[in-house]
Amino acid sequence: MSTFKHAFRRVALLALAVSILLPVHAEAATWQDYVRSYSRNRSDESTEVRQTSSRERYSSSIQRAVNKLDDDKVEDLPIPVMLGVSVPQLSKNFGDPRDGGARTHEGLDILAPRGAFVASPTEAVVVKVGTGSSAGKYVTTANPGKETFTYMHLDDFADGIKAGVKLAPGDLIGYVGDTGNAKGGVTHLHFEIRKNRKAMDPYPRLTREFTTQQRIDLLTEVLKDLQAELKRK
Repeated sequence: MSTFKHAFRRVALLALAVSILLPVHAEAATWQDYVRSYSRNRSDESTEVRQTSSRERYSSSIQRAVNKLDDDKVEDLPIPVMLGVSVPQLSKNFGDPRDGGARTHEGLDILAPRGAFVASPTEAVVVKVGTGSSAGKYVTTANPGKETFTYMHLDDFADGIKAGVKLAPGDLIGYVGDTGNAKGGVTHLHFEIRKNRKAMDPYPRLTREFTTQQRIDLLTEVLKDLQAELKRK
């Protein structure tokens, strides 16, 4: 993506700061729009990512970083979309039938505006960054409690996101989009939690939102990066 496009998008995203006080609703107005957009049969993005991950082994440096993560999982998580989504806006969709009941949905779809910030809910280590025909642009992280989180259908990755990067809670991962088999539908984040490759329902654990301070910190970092980009032009 060009420097100009990066800069333009970041300026636009800063407008989402108003959601600190007033939540911004997704560009597709209703949950019914989302359901209709998924009425067609779609390939299983979860299988695609699992198959890719199962063929890989972490490098020794990444494995050392993963080993330093806490052994206890974080039970209560902030919504991984930093701005524009509140807890009451979440809908239960883990386990919903797909492909006429041939499979079930193995993540939680979170409706959000295109370009909304996707941030890590916990400390984490990035273990995979990729693009799949079904999952679209996705990032997988190792998290406390030997869990992995995967963020799919991203519009783009945050600058510097690559395997081995260590994340603190609230660090930027990417931006909500509709890549992969979500193309042309409602923009949303497909968020998965797995342990030993078994999918678990994120919905009961998304009990809160990022704090105002965490939001301000992220917006401050985005502004700094934008200023640095503009100076390089």
